[in-house]
Amino acid sequence: MLKKILRVSLFSLDLIRLLFIAFSLAIFTQIQGDSPDGYFPHLVYISTNALYPLISLFILLKPLDNKNYLPLYMAGKTIAVILFYIWAVFTLPFDPAIIGREKFIQALIIFGGAILISLLDALSILGAFLLKRYGGA
Repeated sequence: MLKKILRVSLFSLDLIRLLFIAFSLAIFTQIQGDSPDGYFPHLVYISTNALYPLISLFILLKPLDNKNYLPLYMAGKTIAVILFYIWAVFTLPFDPAIIGREKFIQALIIFGGAILISLLDALSILGAFLLKRYGGA
């Protein structure tokens, strides 16, 4: 029963994470208007994050057949969490967008959302580790 709750939780967290990233893309591209950057740099983040709900869906539907995806899932999430904190340490102090008032609020929202996503990723790593350790899936 606990394994099923963990599998459903992993899938739910990943789906919420993907929806949050997609909605934030839609909102911030509307705020930016017709910027020369366009959608391209932001779509890259969404496309790679679409793999995690698929992996967790496979683990949810057929846990014994897809238990080999758990190490891949944990490795990808671990890399995402580590890279977020490296990004936060090295880019935020030098970001000129934080200086302006309206850009400051936008940067705070983006940073707060990224922290929330990284915390959810850490929880999903723990859940996947528990699934792997106690009986596969």
